[in-house]
Amino acid sequence: MADMRMEFHCTACGKCCLEGAGWLPVVEADIARWETSAPHVLRYVAWEGEAGKRRGGLSRSVMTGRETTRCPFVRKRRGRAEYYYRIYEVRPQVCRRYPTSPDHALYTGCDGEFVPAGDAT
Repeated sequence: MADMRMEFHCTACGKCCLEGAGWLPVVEADIARWETSAPHVLRYVAWEGEAGKRRGGLSRSVMTGRETTRCPFVRKRRGRAEYYYRIYEVRPQVCRRYPTSPDHALYTGCDGEFVPAGDAT
């Protein structure tokens, strides 16, 4: 039987960003990317460690600056049951890897689906 590669098709349901995404881990690559491409994001990140080995978390509300229980950069599309990510192009690695498996998507209540590679639209 051939090994079929699968890819994830996102439906923009927002569940990954709204449920339990109040503290997102960030790594050196994220911090370095934001320093050069999106310095405004750094206001919402707490990190420690020396350059090249920094780690931390993204956990502050963009609106209030206080701790939050959801991703601070997700927004609902007006009049639609869809969400968008205000920093999609520079999102942290943890978000780039979501979901890690069909079980992970199911566990978080994600409405997206895994489809054979090349079939995602």
